Amino acid sequence: MKKYLLSGLLIFALLFSNYSSVSADTTVASLKVGITKDENGLNPYTYVTGYPGLDLMNLLYDNLFQLDVDNKPIPWLVKEYKVSADGLTYEFTLHDNVKWHDGKPLTAEDVKFTMDYFIKYPKSRFTNPLKSITTINVTDETKFSLVLSKADPNFMIQPLADLPILPQHIWSTIDKPDDEMNALGSGPYILEEHQSGQFYKMKANKDYFKGAPPIEEIIFPIIEDTTAMFNALQSGEIDAISASISPELVNQFESNPSTKVARGPGYSTSLFQINAEKYPMSEKAFRQAIDFAIDKENLVKTVLLGFAEVGSPGFIHPSSPFYNDNLSPGFDQEKAKEILEDAGFKDTDGDGFREDQQGKKIDLTTLVYSNSPIRIRTAELISESLNNVGIKNTVKAMDSTTVDSLMWPDFDVSKGRDYDFGVWSWSNTMQLFPDRLVDLFHSDPALGSVNIGAYKNPEFDVLGEKLKSTLDETERTKLIKEMQTFVAENSPIITLYYQEIVNAYNPKVYDGFVFQVGKGIINKLSFVSGEKPELPTENEPSKDSTKSAEDNQAGNNDAEKNNTGFYIFVGVLILSVLVFFLKKNKKTDKDDFDF
Repeated sequence: MKKYLLSGLLIFALLFSNYSSVSADTTVASLKVGITKDENGLNPYTYVTGYPGLDLMNLLYDNLFQLDVDNKPIPWLVKEYKVSADGLTYEFTLHDNVKWHDGKPLTAEDVKFTMDYFIKYPKSRFTNPLKSITTINVTDETKFSLVLSKADPNFMIQPLADLPILPQHIWSTIDKPDDEMNALGSGPYILEEHQSGQFYKMKANKDYFKGAPPIEEIIFPIIEDTTAMFNALQSGEIDAISASISPELVNQFESNPSTKVARGPGYSTSLFQINAEKYPMSEKAFRQAIDFAIDKENLVKTVLLGFAEVGSPGFIHPSSPFYNDNLSPGFDQEKAKEILEDAGFKDTDGDGFREDQQGKKIDLTTLVYSNSPIRIRTAELISESLNNVGIKNTVKAMDSTTVDSLMWPDFDVSKGRDYDFGVWSWSNTMQLFPDRLVDLFHSDPALGSVNIGAYKNPEFDVLGEKLKSTLDETERTKLIKEMQTFVAENSPIITLYYQEIVNAYNPKVYDGFVFQVGKGIINKLSFVSGEKPELPTENEPSKDSTKSAEDNQAGNNDAEKNNTGFYIFVGVLILSVLVFFLKKNKKTDKDDFDF
């Protein structure tokens, strides 16, 4: 009888396991996640990078909406909402059990205060998307409405799924937000300690409105050398890494039984940034020649070992529905030389390097982060390419803080810049919606808030402003493709590649990570309670991006109902089999039923 019972239980267990969701049900005492740089104070005015800095900050603060694994906005602080037919009025109801880390309730007044505060004290990323709001009406503690001056097709993403809500009772007395170090929010974690240049330590917010987080403590050691970070993971000193694994190490991590690898498409955009306000980079022909001089496919093959997609000259990722597929990267060094010659950049003294149109020597420098081997190698190959066409160029690797201060001082494009070229990368947020082209290239710093190359062209500005006021999707798509063509032809930047994300972690410590398309496993969804989708372990296609968040949730609910019916059916079937064998056995054994 025992063997029948054991067989039945094994069958049931196997069938059940095939239909269960990946979930982080157990509580983890402590998790160590390596990051590559100090992100300063983790509040909305002081965090540094888009990844992982913004993601660390979002563990402490909440947004009204949250981007899901496919980057679609889903309600977060918001419980219910309604949008008028003309797209001008939004009505919201907040969850009524949300508290700040100090125990005080989060209300609609905090939301209004936050929006007003970012207008009064601008922070480009958060302030610019708020400018279309004309009226904020608070009805009661959980209800409020927003009225826009014009409908905004991206309003759900920015600001609603991007703006961190601030506690009014803390920030109402702060008039120098850029100097403020407090990070009290309503998020799933509470900042417990920050040792500058060493680590961040967060503890779980056990009163979180979506349930206590699955990890009691998260420590983020700052390990600037990525090789040292990879070694720390393999030796067990840390449990996960924020950086993508170097291509040459992917097989090593995949074959290591103590680590698990998650792979997926990356929206981080690596590019050759040009200071377009500085001569000779201000010359269109000079920039075009640089574009033709660089072999982007070779960079993907040799530096990334194929773990990347070649960049589009129009910047927009090929997976975007707005991608202009008429554009393709160009590489032709002879054509680059011809363009330079025709534009008057000639080697007049025979030293192998060209002089400018006034006969002065050209000697340019490419800046690059010293802690990024991939960027350094990319910069070196690009420098060789430029030298090959007669543009004298050297690479200068410096710490990331110094590079940032030269290329983007105080992260404010209106404060100027001091560089020639830089190997740069924008995080995945720059690919979330195509209107970011305006942010990248508009000449007005209020609109071109990340135009770190100071590119100026009135024709592009007209296109960008027209896009901002266009709602018809067909017309918007046409404009966005036209803007991509403009970027490709004028080369204010050279898009190099979109690196595939390859994350690694120790599943024995925590296996509840969620892979967010274009970002990877270090995101808010990985560190909150709830069911977790399967991680992509190979370069798998993402979910159908045309499905809405509501459709996905409905599908999940249906699947749960179907699985429940299946479990009942299997259970009844096995019990029937057991009863049958019981009747055939005259003798019973107490141990058979002592569960």
